Amino acid sequence: MSIISKVDEKVQHVLSILPQDYGEKEFLEKFIATYPGDYRKCWNKYLKEELHTKPGKSHPMQHPDRHIKNALKSYLSRKNNR
Repeated sequence: MSIISKVDEKVQHVLSILPQDYGEKEFLEKFIATYPGDYRKCWNKYLKEELHTKPGKSHPMQHPDRHIKNALKSYLSRKNNR
């Protein structure tokens, strides 16, 4: 289950307000500006997981920025395979 609800709809919305030649950095910045609550939610989950990670073990969750960039890649991949 995704941390961000209706993630495809949100990715699609952010893409609709970006110029055609956007990059991952621009997408991430616009997503954060458009959905700050979801970004906070990702960080809260990340920090909660970090508290429960035992020393010497890898963190079970990807960084929130990476999570959002991966949501973009996943959306674009599924959209292009239709």
